[in-house]
Amino acid sequence: MRQVALGKTGLAVSAVGFGGIPIGRLTDEQAVNVITAAIDAGITFFDTAYSYPESEPRLGMALRRRDRDRLVLATKDGSTDGALFARHVEESLRRLGTEHLDLVQFHNVADRETWQAVMAPGGPYEAACRLRDRGAVRHIGVTSHSIDLAAEMIDSGCFETVQLPLNFVAPEAAPLVDRAASRGVGFIAMKPFAGGMIEHGDLALRYLQQFPSIVPIPGIETLDELAAAVRLYEAPRPPTLDERRRMDDLAAEIGNVFCRACGYCRGCPQEIAIPMILRGRSFARRMPAAAAERALRRHMARVDRCTQCRQCVRQCPYHLDVPTLLRDARDWFNQWTQTL
Repeated sequence: MRQVALGKTGLAVSAVGFGGIPIGRLTDEQAVNVITAAIDAGITFFDTAYSYPESEPRLGMALRRRDRDRLVLATKDGSTDGALFARHVEESLRRLGTEHLDLVQFHNVADRETWQAVMAPGGPYEAACRLRDRGAVRHIGVTSHSIDLAAEMIDSGCFETVQLPLNFVAPEAAPLVDRAASRGVGFIAMKPFAGGMIEHGDLALRYLQQFPSIVPIPGIETLDELAAAVRLYEAPRPPTLDERRRMDDLAAEIGNVFCRACGYCRGCPQEIAIPMILRGRSFARRMPAAAAERALRRHMARVDRCTQCRQCVRQCPYHLDVPTLLRDARDWFNQWTQTL
């Protein structure tokens, strides 16, 4: 498989990576089998997170059986306290059964306040630098859903990689690909399937193949999903005109109901966690059902507080009918939990 230089890190990684959320839905044996098959197929970049249920331990089980030096292992943590961030990284090292992380990322830096907390004296950034100084961490990156903030992060010189959502339904990060490359910042593309909204995986990955410097990390749960991704990356090419037309049609169909999690709607007077609720189906698709239910229940219970003030609608740059989507998400959640 073609290798991609991950910015100026000096790391060469497979042109497609392995997103580690869905393996939390599997048994240990199933997860190890999928991860092992991915390595055998030439995938060398594995992305996980401290908060992904069972993901780090299962990656650890599989990676202990392979040549660690051939693999690039990335995890992330969303703590805004430096000491807690350091403890979580140490726990990630233990779970993964490794002496070092190739890349540690600040997880979902959603707004300026969070970024300031990460960069504050004694905060997570300083903790990550100390971990890097002693060899436990080799490179430092950041993940976000905020495109505006991501541009500043790329320009800041603080981060060696940036992880952003990019797909043909939500292509807002596309202009940042060249910006990151020009500054030597590796670009990791999360949400290639728009959190499961794009069911045509071949189209989703073909869209991303027009950006040869990025590393997509599709969440992989089954051997069939793995085989499909590997097949496309064994013969990569930009999308054809017909494929682009199909993408445009699907984007028009999905785009008016798809939350990009940009965070502009934060600050609801009723303290409704709008992005979390509108991404509920995505959580349910990718995470173990019990974990998704626990994460969503208290947020879904707040939907009834909505007063239809429509502040969120005015703030949404994508003109989503947020109150209607909230009610739809709550109704879906109530039906889904009855099946558990």
